[in-house]
Amino acid sequence: MALAAFASCARARPPQAPQAFPLGTAWTARLDSAIESPLATDEQRLYVATQDGTLVALRLEDGAEAWRRPAPGTVAAAPGALVVREASGRITSLQPRAGGPRWTAESGVPGSLAAVIDKELVFVAGQGLAALDAESGRVVWSTSDGAIATTPPVPAGKHLLVGEADGTLRARDRATGASVWTFKTAGPLRAPAVVDARGDIFLGTTDRRLLRLRPDKGRPQWRWKTGADVASPATVTEKLALFTSFDATLYAIARGSGKLAWRAGLPSRPLSGPLVVGSTVLVACHENEIFGLSVLDGRPVGNLKVAAEIRTPPILHKGRLYLGLRDRTVIALQTSGS
Repeated sequence: MALAAFASCARARPPQAPQAFPLGTAWTARLDSAIESPLATDEQRLYVATQDGTLVALRLEDGAEAWRRPAPGTVAAAPGALVVREASGRITSLQPRAGGPRWTAESGVPGSLAAVIDKELVFVAGQGLAALDAESGRVVWSTSDGAIATTPPVPAGKHLLVGEADGTLRARDRATGASVWTFKTAGPLRAPAVVDARGDIFLGTTDRRLLRLRPDKGRPQWRWKTGADVASPATVTEKLALFTSFDATLYAIARGSGKLAWRAGLPSRPLSGPLVVGSTVLVACHENEIFGLSVLDGRPVGNLKVAAEIRTPPILHKGRLYLGLRDRTVIALQTSGS
């Protein structure tokens, strides 16, 4: 009888996910010039653009340099693909393994946002929007409606979600670029929308709102008021939508109902959106701190101050955080339990 009760209790209480802390340093790599944001990865290498116009590829496992080449611009990567976007709108596709050029194309879209690689297409947003064929660089379509993008495009099934300078979130047809629906906010959008596994859209705004939108017409399913602007993307778990805002607060909103699950103060203004590792939410904070909170209730569970100011939003891959620092160092931090 006692054994049966113990077994029932064990079934009712699944083991809790491990915490991310303590964080350990897996490797560091020192570069010759200041690091430009963002970093990018194809799941084998970490790509770092520097202010002297160099692109450096580092091996994820140990930080050893794989190659470097002149390639001024903003870098984007995906498994098997690597592109650099120049402010003029020129896009250069490189071979991820060795850095050799594949093609160069003029997108006709000036701007500084990183390109987005999605399967067979490369999307370029700025003063307009264009889709290029990932194999050849051929322009598949481009828009000419005068919209100015302020966030990189986010693929969402048959749609692309783009934040614009006038506060509009616009859904475009992925195949043609045609506008499908819009959702208006009162300030320029800085945080890319996030689409969860069910297709719902989560958005933080500079008019101090957190929103969940329907994917078909962009209608709000819930909204929550914050104390300051939101400029980083959310992270969505099975139960929670997590947002950081410039009032140094992390908000955890119930994904379905839109009710506040908890909110917690951060030690300073966030430099990134939240990242979930096991039972821990990690946030990069101004100037050099990685701060951790419990996913369950928002209580602090640990922190780490790195050696210099954080210059890039962290990339999380297989239990490691990758950061570019002001002192020209790239650092890989290993989380516990991974």
